[in-house]
Amino acid sequence: MEGEVLRDDQWERLREFVPGGRKGKRGPRSDGRLFLDALLWLARSGGRWRDLPEKFGSYQTAKRRYYRWVEQGVIDRIFAAVSDDPTLSGWRLMQP
Repeated sequence: MEGEVLRDDQWERLREFVPGGRKGKRGPRSDGRLFLDALLWLARSGGRWRDLPEKFGSYQTAKRRYYRWVEQGVIDRIFAAVSDDPTLSGWRLMQP
């Protein structure tokens, strides 16, 4: 799974941009890191939502979250953070 997941330092840098997932009575409501890993998988593989491996959860849920984040500007803020930060320049979102 090397290359498909965020490193700990990358996740720490992006965590502030991820909505939800705060600890509630029963634990985190959602796993933003796993969702970002799913987006990386999609970008690198060129796969469709239906092709998303089960380890990332339901593709329908991931797809709904993606479009919600687009509407909320979350994706734009994440890309801005990645493009403005030289420590994240090692990301190869679109390269195999």
